[in-house]
Amino acid sequence: MPTVELSYEQIESLINEISLGGRIVSIKCASDTPRIVFISHCTGLEKARAEYEFKVAYEKALEDGILTSEETRDILIAKGELKPIDEDGIARLENKIKGQEAYISKLSRVPSRKNQAIDNLNRMKSELEQKLLEGEVGLDFSAEKIAYEQKYLYMAWRGAFDLYSKELIWPTKELFDNEKDLIFRRGLFLEIIRLSGGTELGKLRYLARNNIWRIRYLTALKTGESLFGRSLPEYTTDQLSLAYWSHYYQSVYEMMPDDRPPDTIIEDDAALDAYMHSYMDEMNREATSARESKHKGRGSKSAWDHGETLVMQSNPLYSDIEYSETIESVRNKNKTDLPTKSPTSKKR
Repeated sequence: MPTVELSYEQIESLINEISLGGRIVSIKCASDTPRIVFISHCTGLEKARAEYEFKVAYEKALEDGILTSEETRDILIAKGELKPIDEDGIARLENKIKGQEAYISKLSRVPSRKNQAIDNLNRMKSELEQKLLEGEVGLDFSAEKIAYEQKYLYMAWRGAFDLYSKELIWPTKELFDNEKDLIFRRGLFLEIIRLSGGTELGKLRYLARNNIWRIRYLTALKTGESLFGRSLPEYTTDQLSLAYWSHYYQSVYEMMPDDRPPDTIIEDDAALDAYMHSYMDEMNREATSARESKHKGRGSKSAWDHGETLVMQSNPLYSDIEYSETIESVRNKNKTDLPTKSPTSKKR
């Protein structure tokens, strides 16, 4: 079964949103009347400026005596308010996930077992995610958190546009900082964070292999047109991800018939990942074996292993070798005066 299912309308809406690099949202205001705005990803120079805002805010937080996330975590652990990160448990789960993925790749012909194995894999991934999130508890007032807030506030200012004029809602950052409707500004801030987090991976992969999108992708591939009408440095996170997964699935569809997984595997994210991981491991082993065999074959014979070997007078072994007639000299004794070593030669 596919990991994600989307309707035709949902697919078209998602393609439009990713292509535009943003979405239309309704944000609550202090007056209780929602405001409709267009929010977009920061790209290029604006993205670099957002990262600069993070750096400045982080350095200032440290100067003000704010602890880093690591320092805060150590204090909370010492107080018994936070458990140490379970690094061994995380490592074990990661190994189990790799093993489960390899196991799933072998179950393409046993659907009942495969479904159970995929459920187990998803459970392991959720458990791993939970363990990783546990390490973030209690770090809301660390220097990193303060810096991230400033970064996303900058992105909220640069990413909010009037739906009709297409102009920035606040022409300057100062006007944004002084906005009196804090409910609206806070709502916008949260929407920008959600947007920056990107589209759910399962949806992106579903879209990348769906014919509605693939028609556009293949057309751009053949004509050389930009997928999203912008240069590569201006691609958003979603645009880069969709381009990556489109290339990924295209390489799967172009595999030789004997190697290509069945459609039931292609449509199942976990099963396909496991299949391709196993396939690439096998290809790497075969390539390594071929290189080693080729190298071994080249290094196993010397010049003396051939049926006939020319030995020049400058060779240090020239005087220590007993020479016999060459094949060529037998044919025409008048055409050679170079002594050679034949298979029957032996040292004196």
